[in-house]
Amino acid sequence: MAESSVQQENLLISSSLMTRHCLGVASTGGGKTNFLNLLLKQQMMRGGGAIHIDGKNSKEAMLEFLNLARQHNRWHDVRILNPGDGTLSNTYNPLLRGDADELTSRVMQLISMQGDALSRSHTARGARAIFGVLKAMDLPFNFGDLHAIMTEANAMQWILDNGPKETKAYQDYKAFTAQILSTNDKGQPVVNEDKMREAFGDLASRLHSYYVGSASRVMNSYNPDVDIYDAIRENLLIYVAMPMLSKAELAIDFARFLVSDLRTAVGQLQNDNYKPSPTYMVLMDEFSSYAMPSLGPLFEQARSANVSLFPFIQTISSLKDGTNGLSEDFASKIIGNTWNKISFVLRDPESCDVMSTLAGQALQESVSESYGESLAFSDEGDDSSMIRTGGRGRSYGKSVSIGYEDIVRSEDFKNLEDGEAIFIGRQEVLKLQVPLLTMSNENKDLDFPRFKLPQKKGLALAEKYLNVKGL
Repeated sequence: MAESSVQQENLLISSSLMTRHCLGVASTGGGKTNFLNLLLKQQMMRGGGAIHIDGKNSKEAMLEFLNLARQHNRWHDVRILNPGDGTLSNTYNPLLRGDADELTSRVMQLISMQGDALSRSHTARGARAIFGVLKAMDLPFNFGDLHAIMTEANAMQWILDNGPKETKAYQDYKAFTAQILSTNDKGQPVVNEDKMREAFGDLASRLHSYYVGSASRVMNSYNPDVDIYDAIRENLLIYVAMPMLSKAELAIDFARFLVSDLRTAVGQLQNDNYKPSPTYMVLMDEFSSYAMPSLGPLFEQARSANVSLFPFIQTISSLKDGTNGLSEDFASKIIGNTWNKISFVLRDPESCDVMSTLAGQALQESVSESYGESLAFSDEGDDSSMIRTGGRGRSYGKSVSIGYEDIVRSEDFKNLEDGEAIFIGRQEVLKLQVPLLTMSNENKDLDFPRFKLPQKKGLALAEKYLNVKGL
């Protein structure tokens, strides 16, 4: 490990190595925010795009992002996503991209992984049938429409009456609804609302948060300002404000929608054989709070789409949190698919030990030398005051041993000062002093590009059956 006494040099990471991703581990207050801002500054300078998922959600941090973009003539590329305050946000609809399977996975993350497996499977089959027929109808839809179909029998019946009957998706939808039909007084089949609530109760109640309240202004447009796939192609700069303290559940759900949408966008980029240039960067602060097992393939595939992922966590154990459905296997995938690692000061002993292990060991030669000298005396008679004879001896020994020792000891991660970091690359381990980036927030204007986009005709079932005004 390079020490501070040696001549300082810049750490340069090539774009090809960046796409091997970087895992950051840092306790609070060690310099992580400064490091992320430094990455953003360099990305803006070279004309690259970025998504910055920020766990702080403060107006000060938003201003820093905007002013950094202004400084590098990139203000026009900025988009803000703020589910906690729709008045300070662009619009975004995570239900517009992806096939029925992807969208089902995206919304099923809203309900507990610890619930009844049979009930969860029934809900997933229903959601899959709904998404299939809605995609076949080829009309934009939002969370309000989805909630209407799952809670209002008339809305579900409307799909049966107006869906594309010649498609397989419609037949799948019809087969599912047959399971929740009953016969009315006239002997006609109608949707049974009790069976409907049994199928979608938990999921439908969670969807409620996304078509009412602050998030509704952000997430329900049929023609939103932000599309993740287009954002990558256009090198846009997206700041995602996560209200982790005030609205933790909403923040985590929103981040999961976003990264799931990112996974879909990466897959489409691969199919289009298109790679953004420069490398597109995704900074994922507080990653473990919204991590999902389904994100493992994203880390494996993003490289071929020239998308670089920077997940940041506070402890290694958070990647194995079973309450979030994570496991040792998921942690291994993330650690194994991030060739670069950077650590700021750590407090958690397990994280220190794991990072020390990741840094590896090196052969060390240990030399031990010993010196000795002896004097011997004897008398030759009764008179002990007289020394009759004497002797002297000297000895010298040297031993050499070779063994493996940690390149970075566990305690070295605890002893890092503010701004110091240890970088673990594929072939090198370095101790870094991250330059302090002075952020200027003299411009207090929270102004960012907003758009009056043409209205698109959408499904509009929420407006029809829930009395929710269309966006």
